[in-house]
Amino acid sequence: MSSNIEIEAKILLKEEAFLKLLKFLNTNETKGVKQVNYYIDNSEQSLRKFGFGLRIRERNDVYTLTLKSPITDGTLEKDQTISKIIYFKFKNDLIFPEGIVKDTLLMFGFNVSTFHIITSLETIRINTEYEGGQLSLDFNSYNGQKDYEVESEQSSIKAAEQTLKKLCEAVGLPFELNKISKHARALKSLIS
Repeated sequence: MSSNIEIEAKILLKEEAFLKLLKFLNTNETKGVKQVNYYIDNSEQSLRKFGFGLRIRERNDVYTLTLKSPITDGTLEKDQTISKIIYFKFKNDLIFPEGIVKDTLLMFGFNVSTFHIITSLETIRINTEYEGGQLSLDFNSYNGQKDYEVESEQSSIKAAEQTLKKLCEAVGLPFELNKISKHARALKSLIS
């Protein structure tokens, strides 16, 4: 179990721009790692209305339950690793995993027995170094849709944005930050 602050800036890309970045950064899709995010809420979307995001991420047969909440400069994340058995108990029987995430949700007055997986999003993520920081190039698919994204994680939001701006200038791409999370895009696609 851990808590950390995630500070990142992102840009949504067209497929052609994504391929151009892969070439510029001297990487390709074969270096990608598949991960699946299972987004959780109740029928009233109480977590979303409260500004929280809740997911289980499956990557390399490891399952991580994450609660995200916005803070001034980034997102506060509470993570806990759960077993595959616990994941399936939640998915099939709605038995919410014990631990820091459940304790936090109960502290805020949420009824965890009402939570279930609403949708999922699959990502092929390619991580690479650029300008002393980490870039992630993501190919996402969800609910019959697909999109491409590049994100920069840095020690400050300003540094993350500057890295992306410099990258866009170097490759000749427009610099337009994306403020809509994968979670929000996947949920929105359900009602589109």
